[in-house]
Amino acid sequence: MQGIAFGPTIRLLRQAKGISLREMARQLGVSPAFLSQIEAGRQHKIPRARIVQVAGMLGVSEGYLLGTAKQVHPDLMKFLSETPEAAEFMVSAMRSGMIGTDFTNLREIVSDKKLRAGVLKPVPVPKRKPGVSHHLDDYLDPSLCLAGVAVQNKERLFQRFVKAVAKKNKNISSDILLDRLSARERQAATGIGGSVAIPHAFLQGIEKPMVGAFLLQRAIPYGPGDDRVKTVFFLVGREGNTEHHLPILARIARLCSTPEFLQVLAKAKSGRDIQKTILTWDARIGT
Repeated sequence: MQGIAFGPTIRLLRQAKGISLREMARQLGVSPAFLSQIEAGRQHKIPRARIVQVAGMLGVSEGYLLGTAKQVHPDLMKFLSETPEAAEFMVSAMRSGMIGTDFTNLREIVSDKKLRAGVLKPVPVPKRKPGVSHHLDDYLDPSLCLAGVAVQNKERLFQRFVKAVAKKNKNISSDILLDRLSARERQAATGIGGSVAIPHAFLQGIEKPMVGAFLLQRAIPYGPGDDRVKTVFFLVGREGNTEHHLPILARIARLCSTPEFLQVLAKAKSGRDIQKTILTWDARIGT
């Protein structure tokens, strides 16, 4: 129907929202058996109005739900169904703002055994290897780590971040970066739950990706409904080179899916505290 992974995508998002099959079926006005058939990919006649209703319950737009479902390759979905850790990552990644076309690149992570293990599986004593690295200490900029940031809304938040980036990088246009972040946000809000958001964009004129982290004084409205955000990770990728983007997003999403990490991070009083906390916890993830 709408895509080879429409049903499984609904199931992953439903589980991420903590909604039972029976409860979702009740709210949709259908039987649990019918919804189960949809999630299993055995029911193809779904009215558009019902799809809009499902998307609303899952906190995403109709276009985002269908676009994502159409891009998830069957090999990737098979892997996700067999690997709980991978499914957890995909849910975090989707909620962190990945769009449908991102999952084409995500297949490379799945097919690359070493990279897959590094993104999804923590190891006791991580060892750095030569070559391309996705550890956050290669990209986390201490000047872009700020505690106690006072902003009233998402627009002010982005302006504050863009100003910090432009101050450090004179060759970067703050207007262009702001436009890129805002355009990405219009596709789908990048809040991932737990009062966390990971806004991201691509930009020309930077040597390598930049990662920043803001802790806000007060939670601000961020996504649809009553979603509010107090912890914000920013990722600015190098335009034309997506090699690093998805693995970095994966590492951030992985960190933020750990409540203990967020609790410790919330206690940071300065940018240095933020940087130290992030890098300490990131070191627990493999290469």
